[in-house]
Amino acid sequence: MKVLAAGLDDTTMAFMRNNGVAVEKQDINDVEELQSWLQDGFYDAGIIDLEKSGLGIYAARTLRAGKITTSMIGISTGSEDRVWGDHRAMFLENGGDDLLRGPVNPRELVASLRAVTRRFKGALLDIFEYKRGDATLKVNMTTKSVQINGFAVDLTGKELSMMLLLASTPGRVLSKEILLTQMYVEGIDDEPVMKIIDVFICKLRRKFENIHPDSAKFIETVWGRGYMLGVTPTPVDASLSSFSELTETVGSRTVLPMYRKGPSQDKGSGLNM
Repeated sequence: MKVLAAGLDDTTMAFMRNNGVAVEKQDINDVEELQSWLQDGFYDAGIIDLEKSGLGIYAARTLRAGKITTSMIGISTGSEDRVWGDHRAMFLENGGDDLLRGPVNPRELVASLRAVTRRFKGALLDIFEYKRGDATLKVNMTTKSVQINGFAVDLTGKELSMMLLLASTPGRVLSKEILLTQMYVEGIDDEPVMKIIDVFICKLRRKFENIHPDSAKFIETVWGRGYMLGVTPTPVDASLSSFSELTETVGSRTVLPMYRKGPSQDKGSGLNM
């Protein structure tokens, strides 16, 4: 999933990237500039802090008038002139898809983003299946898990981050620069080298191939441009069995994984795999 953001802080953006959202921050000064960024359909959604960006409650109206259907989520601290319910209703009535109260909770923002894009794409759950030959790749964006033909793929934190990014943008080429920017947070991770992306891709392919030889073909190289998951995903039906994949057993209880700490991210140098 590729998202345009305006007015988001670095902590929120880092959380989104760790959860498989390829987010790009841009300085947008007016609605016309927002429209120019979104009109080519390159982004799956836009997230705009209405006050910090100065775009205001009617930010989405111009987009809809221009036949731009990109999902729009707003963040706002509210208004002194009206209660929150009326304020949110105004944003929705003028073409917005959701409005969250700022300062926004990063987890709530990612959940809203996924719900909005699911509705737009007609999917019910954040579980997708990809097929290539006799291999089936299943990616669960909620539990952050990857399976090949029902067997769990043991991935490091950075490998998982890369896989979630590729799985969230199937059929779309992600350059090495984009992958590097999304996987490594400035000021937290040591500065990596570009070659590390090729190393991670090789590791992913090797781990996939160890389970089934056809699965090594899921990640395609587009020479001179980058990498992509070269398949079209099939959303898993919202059956009881698929819902069980959203949960994990902790002791004697079955819980949603959002209530436990997610997989740790690799620290140290860019060559720490």
